[in-house]
Amino acid sequence: TAREGLFFTTIVRDPFARFLTFARRTTVDKARPMRNGTDGTSPFWADLRGSSFRGIYQADNLNARWLAGVMQGDRVSPDNVNLAKCRLQLFDLVIADKLYDTAVREVMCPLNEWSDGLCSPTTPPKTHNSTKKDPLDETDRVLIGAWIERLRPSFEIYDYSRILSLKHLESHGVSDIPTQSDVPSYLQAMVKYTGLRIDPKHFKTMPRVNLQNEAHYEPPAAFCERMKKVWRGNKDEVVDAFGIGTIKTGF
Repeated sequence: TAREGLFFTTIVRDPFARFLTFARRTTVDKARPMRNGTDGTSPFWADLRGSSFRGIYQADNLNARWLAGVMQGDRVSPDNVNLAKCRLQLFDLVIADKLYDTAVREVMCPLNEWSDGLCSPTTPPKTHNSTKKDPLDETDRVLIGAWIERLRPSFEIYDYSRILSLKHLESHGVSDIPTQSDVPSYLQAMVKYTGLRIDPKHFKTMPRVNLQNEAHYEPPAAFCERMKKVWRGNKDEVVDAFGIGTIKTGF
């Protein structure tokens, strides 16, 4: 099968960080400020007007759409979210973005016998502190909150990937895992951009993201088994796709 002799890994990025990258490239770097979001030159308005400046809505729930195969414009359903999570279970190593350096150093380097860059024992761990301007600095908090809410499906998938990342690193014998925040990513974004104050009651419906709460975030086992049975019946073929990771003509 396609799995023989291969080690499958994927990197899952915070969905709002991905959205910010898009916004930064199309606003700050292009001298198109987001301003308060109601200005006629705002990307939100330009996209809806059908001008030549389009694409902000293409960043909508990209994690969910890519992993679940949901076409742009179609609704992302709870089943799509579960399907995306089932797909993540098929990877040998899921790397949540904030654990990238650890996963590369401790798993990918020895696995592939790499010795340069991050894999070199003389390369000190890096602290990633971005100095880039936040493109949403002047944007209305209500507008940002609405967009964060729109990305809820991808936040849910991302938080499950954070748990899988911890689980996979431990299964590969990694013991020195950097301490990670266990606050759900949706709440983190709301706190930063809308001034939300976290209350203990939040964690009753949205538990902390850690291995102890894996059962809350994982998809239904029976649902995944049905989907995996379907996937096992698919014909093996080299993927020719464009998207996250961009595979063009094979390996």
